[in-house]
Amino acid sequence: MDTLYHVSPTPGLTVLKPSVTKYFGKPKQVCLTTSLPMALMYGIRHFEYAYGYTRDGRIYYEEYFPNALEELYRGKAASLYTCSRRPDMKTTPIPNEYVTPNEVTVDGELPIPDVCEALLEQERLGALKIVRWDEMSEGRRRWVVRAEADTIREKGLLARPDDPFARYMREKYPESWALAADSLPGEMEHNQC
Repeated sequence: MDTLYHVSPTPGLTVLKPSVTKYFGKPKQVCLTTSLPMALMYGIRHFEYAYGYTRDGRIYYEEYFPNALEELYRGKAASLYTCSRRPDMKTTPIPNEYVTPNEVTVDGELPIPDVCEALLEQERLGALKIVRWDEMSEGRRRWVVRAEADTIREKGLLARPDDPFARYMREKYPESWALAADSLPGEMEHNQC
């Protein structure tokens, strides 16, 4: 059986239990991957994970705000868990991802003292492309602003300003927050008068 990875900020796990991700709308399941860089992204508990895949299947991480990689991952410890692939694990539309609704026994654990350093090592090895904010085109930055404004609207964060996710989005994406607020239906009707 093939080895799968799961990274968590929680050390000492012997069994991975199915859980629900609060902000991503996925069912109760255990998520695993064949990609070490992808697994490392989950070494922190967070509201968003800004990674994707190129058309040729290479994984990349994009900084959606200046210095995001350092701010989110620097100094955070995690554990890399290895597990064996089983027949009840199914692939998803996300490359390299496997899920199961069942508990998964951990085969091994490796401590990661600093998730940022582990991600930078994957970059040095050529296994991960990191796109820093200052390297992004102006067009791509505008896309990020619009995409984050869509997230703010879709999650109803404007109506819940004290929600931790709302506070995070307002702090990290002030331009997106303003765009989402400006495009409220009541505001649009008012502005058209």
